[in-house]
Amino acid sequence: MPNPVKELLLGRGWAGKTISRSETVEHLNPLLRQHIELNYHYRAAFREHSEPAVVEALQRVQKTARADVGKLSETIHSCGGTPYNGTDLKSEDFALEGDDTDILQTLQSVEQEFQEALVHERKNVEHQMRTRGILEALTSNSKERLTLLDDLIERADGATA
Repeated sequence: MPNPVKELLLGRGWAGKTISRSETVEHLNPLLRQHIELNYHYRAAFREHSEPAVVEALQRVQKTARADVGKLSETIHSCGGTPYNGTDLKSEDFALEGDDTDILQTLQSVEQEFQEALVHERKNVEHQMRTRGILEALTSNSKERLTLLDDLIERADGATA
């Protein structure tokens, strides 16, 4: 677990024991899988949401999400592991049901679960500095997507009221 006193004194530098490269692989591969599944949910929303402007907004944030998958994969690879690649997943397994608001709420729920997994990982595991930086970036990008989803849901609720 990260030590707040060390973080306060050392800033972005680090002193102390961090997890091994093999442990990093064990911790990041489940996050990678969760991120790939999240991206499949977004692709389902592209197919199933009826408003082109909403789909376009979601597609814009997906560019970063796809790059984030690459960052996780590269980190796992650089630690000597084999990154999960999602070849066992199929697009049709990620159909979203309901109306446009339901689709956005499902995305929000899946994104929130991913956000919580990232926060848990950052708070409870002593990762190497590079991995910590990547997890911080992924957390920030997930927050941006959650903000967008909140806004889109609010607009959809306002349109139906």
